[in-house]
Amino acid sequence: MTDFRAEAIEVYETTRSSDTRGIIAALLHLAETIAPAGPSTLKGGGSPIWQGAALSYLQGKQHRAKTVGRLTSWLTEQGFDVDDDAVRRGMWELVEAGHVKANTSVAPPQFSAVP
Repeated sequence: MTDFRAEAIEVYETTRSSDTRGIIAALLHLAETIAPAGPSTLKGGGSPIWQGAALSYLQGKQHRAKTVGRLTSWLTEQGFDVDDDAVRRGMWELVEAGHVKANTSVAPPQFSAVP
C-alpha cells in the first residue's frame, strides 16, 4: 500500500480543505489499523495463488461485498491454507492494484470487485 499512502499523504499536504484533510487523515488511520505498513508475509515476493481465486469469487458476486472472515472461509472450503491475517493483507494488495474496492464505512471492512 505504499503508493496509496504516498498519494494520500501528497493530497493531504497540498489540499487547503480542512474537510478533505480530515477525510484523508481518517483513511490513512484506517489503512494503518487494518493493514499496517511493513514487510509482507508472502514468500517469493509474488502474489499468492489464492488472490486470483478470491478475485474470481468477488467478480462472480459483484453486488455482494465480502468480509475477510467470509473470504477466508470460502478460500478454506476451496482447499487453500490461509488465515484471516494473510487474506486481509492480500485483499488490501488487490485494492491497491485497483482490482478490488473496500468499504471501510462498516466494521469489519467489506471487499467487492471493481465493476
